[in-house]
Amino acid sequence: MIIVKNENLFDILDSLNDGFYITDVEGNTVWVSRVSCEMLKKTRDELIGKNVWDLEKEGLFSPSVNRLVLQKNESISIIQTIKGHHQKWLVSGHIVRNKHGKIKWVVTHGRSINQDLLSTTQHAEVEAVLNRYVQELRHLQTKNEKIDGANPLIGETPHFKKMIGQAEKIAVSDASVLITGETGSGKNVFANYIHKLSDRHDKPFIQVNCGAIPESLFESELFGYKKGAFTGASGKGKIGLVEVAEGGTLFLDEIGELPLHLQVKILQLIQDKTYLPIGEVYLHSANVRIIAATNKDLLKLAEENKFRADLFYRLNVLSMKVPSLRERPEDIFLLLQHYVGVYNKKYKANKTLSREAITALQSYSWPGNIRELSNTIERVMVMSDHDQIEIDELPESFKHSRENSSFIQHKNDLNKPLRGYLNDIEKEFIQHKLQESKTTREAAKLLGIPQSTLMRKIQKHGINSHD
Repeated sequence: MIIVKNENLFDILDSLNDGFYITDVEGNTVWVSRVSCEMLKKTRDELIGKNVWDLEKEGLFSPSVNRLVLQKNESISIIQTIKGHHQKWLVSGHIVRNKHGKIKWVVTHGRSINQDLLSTTQHAEVEAVLNRYVQELRHLQTKNEKIDGANPLIGETPHFKKMIGQAEKIAVSDASVLITGETGSGKNVFANYIHKLSDRHDKPFIQVNCGAIPESLFESELFGYKKGAFTGASGKGKIGLVEVAEGGTLFLDEIGELPLHLQVKILQLIQDKTYLPIGEVYLHSANVRIIAATNKDLLKLAEENKFRADLFYRLNVLSMKVPSLRERPEDIFLLLQHYVGVYNKKYKANKTLSREAITALQSYSWPGNIRELSNTIERVMVMSDHDQIEIDELPESFKHSRENSSFIQHKNDLNKPLRGYLNDIEKEFIQHKLQESKTTREAAKLLGIPQSTLMRKIQKHGINSHD
């Protein structure tokens, strides 16, 4: 039985004149406010851990709102009697769901009907606090959820933390979102994170890979079709993914791959909230939030007439750029730890990475980002016969990374003078950044030095450069 602690919110709830009561999905009490304890003439310690079914049988309250919410699987409001009180109580139960849409907690608040229920302002204030608390529970629950095998939102760099904060702000809005970033950087995870923190969290999150669906099938997959709409169509017709996502979020991944003639249909969906299934005469309305993602420069494509500019601006109401692993190398170790844990659990193993293996993995540029990192860790953990994975067990693609790891290459070369040792490290580091970039200007930016300084160092070390 776990309840997320947030002392500030608990203090606020305790200061109100309404009672608050929280149970888990089994009906076990996890937290009770001061007023609820006074109403029930019980201490908090006497109530926490007790099941509301049992308390109801004891006659402490009748009926139990938490029980009714759990049975009906929906939020409700009722008039309740409390043992030892003559007046009735107006009690409302609210649901907090997990990532699968299942009930996680039930939060109830109650007020004596003898109190001034006609005070609209006061009642609105209590509702605002309750809604804030329920939203905070959802928010904290989402942040604490682990999705085995999927890209987690793991990172401690300021830039990455800023992105998480940005996603949390975006979740409050219902506007369209455009997420950009390199392949494998976790754009879909941020899209899902935004959905789970939004008011649409208990509705579907439907992901559509625009580059994976054949062009000839895309329209029928997305919008569906009427019975007998075309030769070979199902006799029952087909429901499209837009209808499946009704009330929730439609995530259009790799939208830059969408052909121009289909882009206008997405524009209509965003702009007018309507779509036309194949073979239908009348438009269907749609209540979905659109989140799109791409690894391409859509504005540049729009300038080249390869992407509709009006669609770009409709999508780009809210935007965020997910950083690549090269932009947050400090987080690689945290991700390595995470995925070793994920695949140890998956394969019932207890393997670790050696220090040299970790150094080589941290030295790698990860062009495929988190997806490549996850796949690499799974591969080496499956193929290794040892409890500790050594550097020689890493894939061939890491040979270059190993050779250019200063700590490994020079670990036995400690007799060299310090200046020579540092020169070697500087040379290798510059070579590494030059290989990651297309021009010396890009390399200089990665190194954090002026391009003129980089050119002098290239000449000093006799390095072959791009330009």
